[in-house]
Amino acid sequence: MMPVTSLFVYKLQFMAALLVAEGLFLFHLRRRGQFPLRVALAVLACFLLALFFPIVRYNALYASVMFLVFFVFTILAARVCFDTGWRSCIFCTVAGYTMQHLASVCYDLVLTLCGLSAGTQVYSDDAAHFDPLTTLVLLEVYALVYWCLYHIFGHKLKGDEEVTIKSPSLLALLVLTVLVEIVLNAVVVYRKYENLDLIYYTAASLANILCSLSVLVIQFSMLLQKSLETELDVVYQMWRQEQKQFQISKETIDLINMKCHDMKHQIHSIGKQGTIDPAALREMEETITIYDAFVKTGNQALDIILAEKGLYCQKNHITVSCMVDGEKLGFLSDSDIYSLFGNLLDNAIQTVINLEPDKRVIGLTVRSEGDLLSINSHNYYAGEIKMEQGLPVTDKEDRRYHGFGVKSMVLIVEKYGGTISFDARDHVFNLNILFPLTPGGEHP
Repeated sequence: MMPVTSLFVYKLQFMAALLVAEGLFLFHLRRRGQFPLRVALAVLACFLLALFFPIVRYNALYASVMFLVFFVFTILAARVCFDTGWRSCIFCTVAGYTMQHLASVCYDLVLTLCGLSAGTQVYSDDAAHFDPLTTLVLLEVYALVYWCLYHIFGHKLKGDEEVTIKSPSLLALLVLTVLVEIVLNAVVVYRKYENLDLIYYTAASLANILCSLSVLVIQFSMLLQKSLETELDVVYQMWRQEQKQFQISKETIDLINMKCHDMKHQIHSIGKQGTIDPAALREMEETITIYDAFVKTGNQALDIILAEKGLYCQKNHITVSCMVDGEKLGFLSDSDIYSLFGNLLDNAIQTVINLEPDKRVIGLTVRSEGDLLSINSHNYYAGEIKMEQGLPVTDKEDRRYHGFGVKSMVLIVEKYGGTISFDARDHVFNLNILFPLTPGGEHP
């Protein structure tokens, strides 16, 4: 049986270790107003609970109930400090509790295998004795476990994003798993005090460690899946919106071209009558024929996106140089062409628009090379372009709502069996796409 004084001190030690572990996962969340004051009061309340929680029984069941009460109280404390939902609080506190529990099991296992006793011993006068060696082991084991688990799992939590598992039943199952392993571990530890069976104790401890690691793996695997599902949903919504935009742009540009064609004939007729100044007529014709100057690629969808982006580029003094065989893009749907080249040009325009005038140049090439269709775009850039997993990373401060254009392009390219790559060097950014073609020049 664990001595009374040891249990009394362990309550405070447990609470301190638990708050640190949970804090490593919680501090990414959005914080409420007057956050330092809230944290100070929450921590004080947690320690007062640990200090005055009564020790009525000295067995595994009562210890487990006590730890459960501490855990629930820390969830409430987290809710007071952080502006997030209950499930996010539970997700982070379960991860923290699991980390603390795993560190505790490792510490106790190390002491037992090394033949050391706990850091707080009770002697005949029932006074606690401080043991520097076991205290040093405690700090080293906890620090090592916390550091490893945080760098494996905790670093995946970024910014103030919502962190939770979509399924409440799965989250409840993880909480139940943690509670069960804590109760079983308490039984093992209390049995060790009464009658140590080293083989049984070691096997049970290793099983407990594996169970704790499994909980963390499941938690953060589900979190990654949720993140990917969210990104896919955003890209899908962008694609649907681009489909609608394509139809609107197509109808608008067709209408404008038709009206411009009619106006050119009307102006020509008026000019013959000599009722308007010839210089004014030429200026009007030049303005209207702006649409005739756009590249005719042989693909209507690509013509539309080039016309749409070309107007913006002309207004902002950006030169777009095109060598495009649009007929080779016939295997792509119109909406995919609009989305692919729209995102490609949007990213290039965003990169060059703040450069010096002579650097505001975008090159676009589409041509077949043997059994491949090659799409290349290149443009100048300033500063540094960061890459993660081969993809350029947005430089916007809020990444939650940016960077999906590149992911949309990747999905479209992969949909047709192609490959996409990005390269940034010597202040020139290159995007290269390759689609497979049959020997006849068609997509397989």
